[in-house]
Amino acid sequence: MTNTVLIHTQAFENVNVGPNGFGETPSWAPNGLHVFQIELDSDLLLYCDNTAEIFQKMLDQEATVGERFEYIDYEIQFQSPTPLGSEELFLELMHATRA
Repeated sequence: MTNTVLIHTQAFENVNVGPNGFGETPSWAPNGLHVFQIELDSDLLLYCDNTAEIFQKMLDQEATVGERFEYIDYEIQFQSPTPLGSEELFLELMHATRA
């Protein structure tokens, strides 16, 4: 069965940047989490013993001189997320909890 698989990663930014662009030696700094997605038969993941290695190789292909990604984990998305209220409700509850 084909599902959306979310690939959770740590993003890194090359901070070795000067007025003339990137320096010769990259200096990587964590830059938050980044999520990729791929559509595939989720049963394939049951029979793959090197999923992390494969996903990391795919992530390496997404790397540039300015950013790279380190594999953390994957998640099979069997359904679309259920909406949880609205921004208005969030703000209403936020103000109510301050009182």
